Amino acid sequence: MFTQDSAIRWYARVMRTHARTFSFASLFLPPSLRYQIAVLYTFFRTLDDLVDEAPAAQHSEVRAELLAWRRWFGSVRPGAAPREPLGSDLAALIASYRLDPRYFIEFLEGLFIDLDHRPITDSAALLRYCYCVASTVGLAMAPMLGVNSSAALQAARDLGIAMQLTNIIRDVGEDLRRGRLYLPLEDLRRFNCLPEHLYSLLAAGRGPDQRFRMLMQFEIIRADTYYERAADGIDLLPLETQIGIRTAAHAYRRILRQVERNDYDTLRLRAKTTIDQKVFDFGRALWISLAVAASLSGEGS
Repeated sequence: MFTQDSAIRWYARVMRTHARTFSFASLFLPPSLRYQIAVLYTFFRTLDDLVDEAPAAQHSEVRAELLAWRRWFGSVRPGAAPREPLGSDLAALIASYRLDPRYFIEFLEGLFIDLDHRPITDSAALLRYCYCVASTVGLAMAPMLGVNSSAALQAARDLGIAMQLTNIIRDVGEDLRRGRLYLPLEDLRRFNCLPEHLYSLLAAGRGPDQRFRMLMQFEIIRADTYYERAADGIDLLPLETQIGIRTAAHAYRRILRQVERNDYDTLRLRAKTTIDQKVFDFGRALWISLAVAASLSGEGS
């Protein structure tokens, strides 16, 4: 049974272990929010890991838990959650900040896609998947960060999509080794890089060929487009939260630049960023955020 102190340590450990970039960025969020953000992240991470790590023989149990969570979020008085004390702590956040349960239910929709190994058919399906498993996290978090304008919420959607696209690009080889593929079949056909070709490249161990490089370039352009779309909306955040979110956006986008430096080899290599780079991204985010705040202050005077 968790005590409050052990629960706090658990939430912090989950975020440090599984979200190093975001955990670093969260250090620059207001101290009062760090624990609450860690609770929220732990929910999303726990269920994501549940789906990713469960062997096929346990899929029925995993499905039952996801359905139980969906009923819990859809209930007016949910009672005990499928996992405690996580559910109770999450319920306190939902009540305190009036978080919209719809985002949690849409997140579960993305997990069902993963659990069923449904192929991503086209760009629309890809963006819907990214929205479900990533944008919903930012949208659920938005009221905790003081975000309520439609433009800022759209930025949260776009940044979530950009970050999930980055995950997909970075983890192509790792996902293939687990029998998963998140690149849209539409894109694979476009570059004559069908699943059997990807698996043959992986098995050969020689890294990418030109077709694969062109595919990765195409996906990186898409991800960069969503980072650009999100940038203006970050300006609308309160300064104390803007710095942390902008740091996360810069640090995560840097992964794409590392993929390019690795000659688009996401079959054998997993692009990473260093702590020095993250510190640089914090400094850059701080400078931009202060400049934006000064500009807005000047316009209002």
